[in-house]
Amino acid sequence: MKPWVHRSTGVAGECDIEPSGAIWEQAKAILASRAKAKEEREAKRAGPVPNWIAYKDIIFVVGKNVDHNGNWLGGRLPTCKKCERCLPPREHHVCAGFTPKFVEHTPDRKERWEAQREEIRETRRAGRGVFCSECGALLEDPDDEQWHFEDHEGRPERNHYAVDGEHDGDLDGYDDEREDDYCEGDDDGYNCD
Repeated sequence: MKPWVHRSTGVAGECDIEPSGAIWEQAKAILASRAKAKEEREAKRAGPVPNWIAYKDIIFVVGKNVDHNGNWLGGRLPTCKKCERCLPPREHHVCAGFTPKFVEHTPDRKERWEAQREEIRETRRAGRGVFCSECGALLEDPDDEQWHFEDHEGRPERNHYAVDGEHDGDLDGYDDEREDDYCEGDDDGYNCD
């Protein structure tokens, strides 16, 4: 007989008799334990999937940036394209969605901004005036200057915008040298004892 020719071995039919016996009871117990194990595996699979499996071959390539167990091989972690958070390979990423990077400009915010700018302008206006050297009052009118001079002999002074806060208004940022430190013994004047 040729090996590719199949001969019929009989007709398959349904059994009308319910199986019974000790072997059947053992088979039912084995089938029940297998069904329970299958349900447990499916429940475990239905849980959160780690990122290295969820984004396999898209972000996490086995052998390139993760190994076969999902361990990170090094380098900079990839980020989510929507929320821009890091995607660790062994964790499950729940995306919060798009988060705006910049503050939205509302009319209320614009009003607060304008009020703050006006406050800055007022402090600058107050700093530019002429002030009395005795009492520190702002002298807006030239008659006020004369009155202050006659009242308590305070002379008018302008405020300076010195960086170092010196009264002389120089912008060098250093303290002025004392006069007694300088001596005229050598050429440079600093090496005398």
